[in-house]
Amino acid sequence: MSANLQERNFLLLKNDKDLNVVKQILKSPLGLAQDLIERLNENKYTELKKNLDKIKQFVAGIERAEALKSYELANFYPTMFAFHQFFNSSFRARQGKVLEAVIQEILKNYTDCNIVPRRVKEMQKIIKTTYNLSDDLNLDIDALGKDDKNKKIIITQIRSRDDTGGTTAKGSLVDFLRDLLRTNKKSEYKLLYLIAVWDERNLQQKSSTIFKMYSSLKENIKIEKTNFSRDISKGVELSKNIFLKLAYGTDEISQALFDWNTSNNQNVLKSIKNITKTITNWDDLWISYAISSLEIENYSFHKKTNIEILNNYLQSEKIKLLDINIEEINQISLHIASIWKENTIPLLSVSDKILYIRDLIYLKLIYDKLEA
Repeated sequence: MSANLQERNFLLLKNDKDLNVVKQILKSPLGLAQDLIERLNENKYTELKKNLDKIKQFVAGIERAEALKSYELANFYPTMFAFHQFFNSSFRARQGKVLEAVIQEILKNYTDCNIVPRRVKEMQKIIKTTYNLSDDLNLDIDALGKDDKNKKIIITQIRSRDDTGGTTAKGSLVDFLRDLLRTNKKSEYKLLYLIAVWDERNLQQKSSTIFKMYSSLKENIKIEKTNFSRDISKGVELSKNIFLKLAYGTDEISQALFDWNTSNNQNVLKSIKNITKTITNWDDLWISYAISSLEIENYSFHKKTNIEILNNYLQSEKIKLLDINIEEINQISLHIASIWKENTIPLLSVSDKILYIRDLIYLKLIYDKLEA
């Protein structure tokens, strides 16, 4: 049988040094994929119901479903709801971590910054030293770069989009700047505070965002609201050597980084597109999430998951995944598919069933390596 199957790229199975940057940027969602793979192999989904707050018990109908014990669909619902609630809540935060890592990577490799800390405590230390501050400020920021040679600092606050979060959240984007201005401390370093809205599709929120930021800062600046609104997209000087800029979309963000950087490095303009292109081709998260979703259903209705069935076949065929070369997985998948008797794979075509079995084998191999 031919082993020419659709390719997969599981970063959790790669040790290539060339992928270190990709894995660092995707570290947070890779952690979520690892969590899903462990839950899949250990069948640990029902415990997620314990994490649901009391409000969801009645608002989401969890209590009602659990009361209908003789109906399998009702029995399935609480675990299904808890799983997707867990995934989406976790992914939302991890998505932001990736955007932070992308900006940090640009500051580190495309600009003149000689210091690009990854931890908030390190950022706080730099700001405290730069402005000779005795107390920590409210430093809830996403990325910081320091260029000692040219006496410049850039702080970036990232929003994935501008139609999430209420008016309080919009105003809080400049909490650090407001607190810094209140100290009235000066520095020889030129500071740019960049508000970066990654997805610019909701520009109708822009005026509201600018208004809330101005309202938060107005008691500490001598700039008229009209001038603030007019200049913020190109950069407005709030105080000596302290600038605020608002950028919508990756093109404007890249342009803002280019304008701030001293070296006139044209690569900065394409940096976001180049980096996001390199981190597009990976399969760990979408496959582990999709398969987990289906296997929760399988276990609820059939009391057995396909990962359990796979384990039985691997055992009966005396196949130890840790002892094989990864290049052999296609052939092993075809062999397991040829002897698979159960009608539990929730896909229709033969080719899809084979790929599903192979994806299960990959996730089983990742789990075995994590446990080894």
